[in-house]
Amino acid sequence: MVNQPLTAPTAVREVRHLEFALEDSGLQYLPGDTLAVQVEQDPALVTEVLQLCGLDTQPGLHERLLRQQELTQVHPGFLKHYAACCDAAALQALVADPKAMRAFLEHRQIVDVLREYPKRLAEAELLGCLRQLQPRQYSIASSQRVWPDRVAVTVGVLRFDVDGRQRAGAGSGFLAKRRVLQDRVPLYVVSNPAFRLPADSAVPVIMIGPGTGIAPFRSFLQERAATGGGDNWLFCGNRQRDQDFLYGEELLAARQGGLLTRLSLAFSREQPEKRYVQHLLREESHTLYDWLQRGAYLYVCGDAKHMAEAVQDALIAAIGDAQGSDTATARQYLVQLRQQRRYQRDVY
Repeated sequence: MVNQPLTAPTAVREVRHLEFALEDSGLQYLPGDTLAVQVEQDPALVTEVLQLCGLDTQPGLHERLLRQQELTQVHPGFLKHYAACCDAAALQALVADPKAMRAFLEHRQIVDVLREYPKRLAEAELLGCLRQLQPRQYSIASSQRVWPDRVAVTVGVLRFDVDGRQRAGAGSGFLAKRRVLQDRVPLYVVSNPAFRLPADSAVPVIMIGPGTGIAPFRSFLQERAATGGGDNWLFCGNRQRDQDFLYGEELLAARQGGLLTRLSLAFSREQPEKRYVQHLLREESHTLYDWLQRGAYLYVCGDAKHMAEAVQDALIAAIGDAQGSDTATARQYLVQLRQQRRYQRDVY
C-alpha cells in the first residue's frame, strides 16, 4: 500500500494518493469505476461514544461499533430515534423543524449530539439509533491496463473541529491516518458503466475535474496513453498552485509530451477575485464547442453540492455563446449530448 500526500502541509485541505496491491485478488476494473473500501471506525471515537452512553464496560459492543455501525455520518433518522430515547424538548423541537435539523446536523457527528444532549442508554437503544456502517467509495485513479497489479485512489482527508474537539471522516481517517502500509484492506470494485471512455480511442475527450474530481481523469489519461487515444482536454482547479495542484507534475508532463492536447487550470485563490473552472469554460466557449462539434465526449467529476450545477450552467452558457443561441437551445444541445452518452457525470 502506498500512501503519499498530494498537498503541502499548509494546504487548507489535505489530499492523499493511495495505492493498493491487488496481488492474487482477481479484482478487475475499468477507467471510470469506483473502489469501495470497508472501513473501520476510530477506536477512540468508539470509546467516547460508549462512555457517553454509559456502555463502556461492554467489549463486545466496542467491537461491533468499530466494524459494523455508522458513527460519523449523522442523519435525521438518528436524531429522531435519539430524541425519542432521551426525551429532550430541544431535540424534539429540532426534529419538528427540518430546516433547523439540517443546520444542526451539518457540522456535527453522532458523538457531538450525544455530548450535547447526554443520556445513559441501554445497548438496544443505542443500536436502534445507529445505521449499518457502509463502505466508502472513491473514484479509481489508475488504469489496470498500465498497472495490472495495483489500484489507486485520491482521498480528501475530512477534518473539522466541534467545540475544540477534532473530528475526522470515517473513510479518510481510516485510510489516510490509521492504516499502516502493510495492512490488508477489505475492498471491492463497483462498476460504473455510465462513466466510460468512448469505444473508439480516436474520439476526442473533454474532462472537467476540479479538486479530487481529477481522480478518474488520471485513470482516463493513463488508458488513453496506452491505447493511443485522440485529443484530450483537461480542465482542473484547486486553490493555489504551490499548495494543492493535485498530480501537478504528471499533468504538466502530459501536456509537455502531447498526451494532453490542452490543459486549462484554475487556481481560485491566486487573484483578488476567485477563479474556477466554470470561468475557463466561458472563456474557451468557441474552442469547446468546436471540439463538441467534432464529436468529443464531455465528462464532469467532483462535488455535487456546489461544483456540478455551476459547471453545467457554465457549459450551457458557453454553448450558447458559441452558437449565438438562447439558453433553452443551448440546454437542449447538452440534453442531446447526454442522450448520446457523450455527456457523462460522476458527482458526489
